[in-house]
Amino acid sequence: MRIGIIGGGAIGLLFASHLCDKHRVTLYTRTAQQASIISHDGLLLIKEGESRLLDNIFSKSLDEGITEQDLLITAVKQYQLQQILPAINRLGVPMLFLQNGYGHITHLKQLHSPYIYVGVVEHGALRHDANTVEHTGLGITRVAAYRGELDHLSLVNEEFDRFPFAKSEDYQSILLDKLVVNAVINPLTAILQVENGDLISNAFYYQLFKELFNEISDILEVENKAESFEHVKSVCMATAGNRSSMLKDLEKGSQTEIDAILGHILTVANRNGKKNGLASSLYKMIKGKESRGG
Repeated sequence: MRIGIIGGGAIGLLFASHLCDKHRVTLYTRTAQQASIISHDGLLLIKEGESRLLDNIFSKSLDEGITEQDLLITAVKQYQLQQILPAINRLGVPMLFLQNGYGHITHLKQLHSPYIYVGVVEHGALRHDANTVEHTGLGITRVAAYRGELDHLSLVNEEFDRFPFAKSEDYQSILLDKLVVNAVINPLTAILQVENGDLISNAFYYQLFKELFNEISDILEVENKAESFEHVKSVCMATAGNRSSMLKDLEKGSQTEIDAILGHILTVANRNGKKNGLASSLYKMIKGKESRGG
């Protein structure tokens, strides 16, 4: 199968490195420089202490246009999605979107493709440079249909080396689950400048962790709070040595996904008259750091 992956960040590189063994993968990057490096030097995957150089991945800049594909995976951050919509909105191929948050759902309505899927990625990934990605935490990719039948997406029926996919019936529930995870872990680690696991091992940070979860779960009206809390905690522990993407963005002076995550939650809170003091404070702190470049 011909698979196109839009996005040369950690998730785009991670998916390209795992899918290229079975499929013809073309990676579409924002810059021609990154595409050239991958085309000439290959893609280096670091996983479980071992390095593997992959030279069977095609790469080109998005400006060169998207060639014919059987599946298009969009792995850019949510705030970058609107920039690439003109390149994909009239395509009829199946599409899988891997954004954090919930706001990207509004963009999917305008797409012409009869098969649109959304996924949440629970793996840990770190991009070291233009063509090196480290698989820092083993997880799973949950996929649900937004438009069309999920069985049409053959990818979810295949087996990859410790890179599993799982089918979900309801895209809203998997996005909500991931939103809670991101909303608790990312802002706290970014402001405290700690690895994920410190939120559990440090008693004071753990208290903040629980308070933020309680506030967010109330805002989003999470049905099974005990189960949801254990899920967030398990993700945090499974990626204990990771530095969250929001923390890394601030360290690089890059824009974060705070608007897609806490921004969305605050919109829901204000609409429904829910208390949001802690979430609002964290949002302002992150935006303040963004405004001064980290």
